Amino acid sequence: MNNNALPRCTPEEAGIASRQVMDCITALGHDLTTMNGFMAARHGKVFAECWWAPYRAELVHCNHSLGKSYTATAISLAIQEGKLSLDEKMVDIFAEEIAQRAISIPDRMKRITLQHVLTMTNGMTHHPSMIGDWIGNYFSTPMTCEPGTRFAYNSSGSCMLGAIILKRTGQNMKEYLTNRLFRKIGIDPESFVWLKFPNGIDAQPGTFAKTEDNLRLAMLYANGGSWNGEQILDPAYVLRALSVQIENPYAPEQKDGRCGYGYQIWACSIPGVFRFDGGQGQYGIIWPEKGLVVAIHEGAIIPEGPQKTLDALYEHLLLPMLDEPLEPAPQDVQALLQLEAGMRLQQDEPNKSSLNRAFSGSYRVISGAFDPWLAVSPPGGGDLFAAFRDSERDIPISTFSLSIEDDALTVTLDSCATLIASWDGALTERTIDSPYPNLGAYAASARFADDNTLILRIHWLNGWFETMLLLERTGDELKITTKKLRLNPDDNYLINCTTARLDR
Repeated sequence: MNNNALPRCTPEEAGIASRQVMDCITALGHDLTTMNGFMAARHGKVFAECWWAPYRAELVHCNHSLGKSYTATAISLAIQEGKLSLDEKMVDIFAEEIAQRAISIPDRMKRITLQHVLTMTNGMTHHPSMIGDWIGNYFSTPMTCEPGTRFAYNSSGSCMLGAIILKRTGQNMKEYLTNRLFRKIGIDPESFVWLKFPNGIDAQPGTFAKTEDNLRLAMLYANGGSWNGEQILDPAYVLRALSVQIENPYAPEQKDGRCGYGYQIWACSIPGVFRFDGGQGQYGIIWPEKGLVVAIHEGAIIPEGPQKTLDALYEHLLLPMLDEPLEPAPQDVQALLQLEAGMRLQQDEPNKSSLNRAFSGSYRVISGAFDPWLAVSPPGGGDLFAAFRDSERDIPISTFSLSIEDDALTVTLDSCATLIASWDGALTERTIDSPYPNLGAYAASARFADDNTLILRIHWLNGWFETMLLLERTGDELKITTKKLRLNPDDNYLINCTTARLDR
């Protein structure tokens, strides 16, 4: 694998003042987000990078729909290898699956091509369900528009692209991309996580990448599909991908969601700028004309938060960028490096009460499900990511123990997985064996709200995810209210209630 580190340069060498980059980093920490990671590069050289500790460069982070751009890249490569063509009909690719399900296909659906799926112009009345038989659901969804005529966001169609890769190449997307893409541009396939649907297909929403991985993919696109002199992607495909294939001024999005769409890539409000885009503000921004790319991992409150992040980048980084290097400013560079090294999340509220050691002991769940793991759930819905758990690891928690110690709360599950939460509010990275392989990084804190109420807050560091546990003790019983963050102001938590009893 190409393990060579990306070259670095100062912001001044890239055409922007270090002080301006400092302003950008400060502006990124706005009131509608929690920043996790940020990198920026120009002409192949990184000139700014920081992570808000305990996030760090080596941690993979959930991409959400930014994974669509990895999927579309796999489609591009399959087209180059003659395994696909843009004008192929979806009903032809999945003729066997349609016949097995005895689905009656309307004439409009017969005209959906691979190009239509790439451009979100499937023509369907509503978004097909991604629960259960999502392949069958796609072909059972009513049609309203002629394919290719109207943009309508359709993640189910993007998942169908992953099914196409497996069907036509015999490999899932991660396996297919490992030698064709990852190793060539310096993405470590061992650390890159791609979760699977229950049917075994790599899930489009299920990619977890380092911030630098996404930066590298953006650099590949900004350079017309070329990397270190090797033409990895067809430059004509890249040009089409980074072009407005369909206008969408009517889309129910923020400003930058109504600027047009390419191949699983969004156009931005600055002409000539495009972006990989995932929910809650996961970005890979590409400005080919300037040779500029930016990667962001964050937890922005939807719908306004991600747009506020883009606006901060435009105002403080993209638009001030000059075409020529600036005079060296070594003192400003040092100030920037110090700022980048010192970024960290605000600590949790520390415990200010005496420790009630009566909470210590072993408990058995007597009603409800005790489920502290990370979740992704849209407002009003359940946990979409529960379907991606490893079935061998996803064992219901029936017993657990609490240990109130002087320095921390220790929670031990019946699987022997252990979670440690500090009393001082400090966010220290630890790892737990979770139902998601290689996604167990967390930082946790605990505090007593009163003598009989214990609050445990878990930050899952492979994304913006948080779980809040409210444990209320009455005699031998423990009522547990679990709140999982949605990042939506109108419905901010997925809430579940559990009762456990102290084992004597």
